[in-house]
This record gives sequence, structure tokens and C-alpha cells, in this order.
Amino acid sequence: MIWTRGAVVADEALTVSVLDRTFEHGLGLFETLRTWDGRPTLLPRHLDRLSRSAGELGLPLDGVVLPTAEDVQALLEADGREGDALLRITLTGGLSATSGSTLWMRSGPLPAPPPPEGAVLGTVGPARLDPLAGYKSLNYWPYRLLHDQARAEGCDEALLVDKTGAVCEGSRTNVFFVVRGDLVTPPADGRIVPGIMRGLVVERARALGTRVEEAALSLLDRRLHPEEVFLTNGVRGIVPVGRWGRARFPAPGPTTRRIQEGVSNWLEAGGLS
Repeated sequence: MIWTRGAVVADEALTVSVLDRTFEHGLGLFETLRTWDGRPTLLPRHLDRLSRSAGELGLPLDGVVLPTAEDVQALLEADGREGDALLRITLTGGLSATSGSTLWMRSGPLPAPPPPEGAVLGTVGPARLDPLAGYKSLNYWPYRLLHDQARAEGCDEALLVDKTGAVCEGSRTNVFFVVRGDLVTPPADGRIVPGIMRGLVVERARALGTRVEEAALSLLDRRLHPEEVFLTNGVRGIVPVGRWGRARFPAPGPTTRRIQEGVSNWLEAGGLS
């Protein structure tokens, strides 16, 4: 089942015109998130990003109905899902710059948790330089190819690095380094997707008294010898890294664990704590 235009319907009930610009050049956006203790706590933030991105990229939202928490619950009940679930929202490019976009939401099971020894970082690929680098665009093929390459090499994630050697992001994640107890994460300067979970971690870490610096760290930078590394993703949350090349890290280390607990408590409380 899917949710679209204010109702839960069978998958095959959704039709998208062949004239939709999605089929021309991959125009469109998507958001992936999950429920926490049964609630889509971060849904408003994901919809804000979707709406902002659509406005900046010229995708029409007039007449498009956006899902609510009640719509999420109706979809999960129709799908017969118990416990927490994955949600994906897709917005097509529309028939023109002013009308005709189609939006739908589907649910799915959560992915398997990361291994107890932590995620493994492997393949390093070139950071994107195009204007879409900062958006959750349907034109996602470069990230997918890099992620598939990492998995084929026995790794869980790949990192994107610019021509100076600065780490930008993962193929499906944002990255955080713990350096002398502080957090360092690449800046959201248009070269990375500003992840919703990334933003929440920055917010909650500062609320917990942890210093957060947004800075580009090169692979050659002496500061890039962190005590801990973790990744963030809207579905997986905070994912501790156990190995990156020859380097080994605690998974999770004490700083990562403290932030992980603070973020989880906030999410499971519905964002009220």
C-alpha cells in the first residue's frame, strides 16, 4: 500500500504521467525517515527540507498534499506493520515548472542494525561538484554506484572526498569525528546533503554541552586522527564506525554513546525532552 493525495491506496492505483519531467532528466526529490517508538518524530523537518528544496529547484508544490503523522499511522496500519518502520516520500518533477507534481509515501521494514563491532568505511570516491550536491535529488546514481562498490569490497559505507583531500560525506550518510572530546563535521556549504539526523545531532550535542565544529578536514590534516568516528542517517540514526582502513575505533566510544543516548531519548519522547 501507499499513501498519496490524502488517502491510502493500493500500489497500482498510483499513476504518473509519461510527460512528468521525472522521466526526462530525473527531476524530483525524496526523503527517507523512520518512526521512533511508533511516531514519525522528524517528519516535520523532512517535509520542511522537501518543500524548501522544491522551491529552490523549481519543482511545483501547488496542489500537492503533504502527509501528516496521522497519515503515517494509517499507512502503517494498512501495511500491517508492527513496531517501527521505514518511510520514503517521493516527489516527481511535475508536468511543468508550475504544476503537475505527484507525491506519495510508502513504508518498509527497518534495515538490519549495524554490526556490533561497528561499521567499516572503505572506498573513497570524488565529491560531487554539481549544483544538486546539496539536495536529496532523485538523480542519485553517483551515490548508489559508490555505495555498491563499497559493499562489493566488504565495507558498509564509502566516503566522498574533494580534490584537496577534504572529507565531505558518505554515499548515504553524514560523518562526524570526535577529536579531543569535541565533534567535528564537514560544513553544510552546498557540497553535502544537509542530513536531518546530522542537524539533530549538532543540535542535541550542543544541548548536552559538547562542542561542535563544522570544518573541512583533509585526509592529510593532522587533526584527522580522531578518537571516535560515527555516521548519521535519517533511518539508521547514529552508526558508530569500528574500522576505517587500518585505523580501529571503539564502537561506540564514550562521546558517541553519550550523544547516541541523548538523541534516542529525545526522539523516543517525541522531541519533547
